[in-house]
Amino acid sequence: MEVVLDSHTLFWLLTNSPKLLKLATRYIEKAERVILPFIILMEILYLLEKNNLSFRFIEVLNETRIRGYLVYPLDLEIITQSLFTPATIEIHDRIIIATAKLFNVHLISKDKEIKKVYPKTIW
Repeated sequence: MEVVLDSHTLFWLLTNSPKLLKLATRYIEKAERVILPFIILMEILYLLEKNNLSFRFIEVLNETRIRGYLVYPLDLEIITQSLFTPATIEIHDRIIIATAKLFNVHLISKDKEIKKVYPKTIW
């Protein structure tokens, strides 16, 4: 089994936050491969910068490497997949959904808008 994570899920996982549901944690622990759309790392960088914590971003990158997560880039396949997600969805969420669609896997996200358009969303 493979899973795609959104930025909240990854952040809460790396910080051992109680906000991460046990169900989500179980899916991640059982996954043979965890896929991170590149955009979620950029979102985390943005949030850290906004809070004057950008120096912590290298820790995020190191932890994703240690855990063996696949960081998936923006490519033509992702762009093509995103065409099939409603334009009402924010662009970064469209990239996340497109990544999950491309791999045909569960997406772990608390985002209600994502859940509306991607039936394989877990939360």
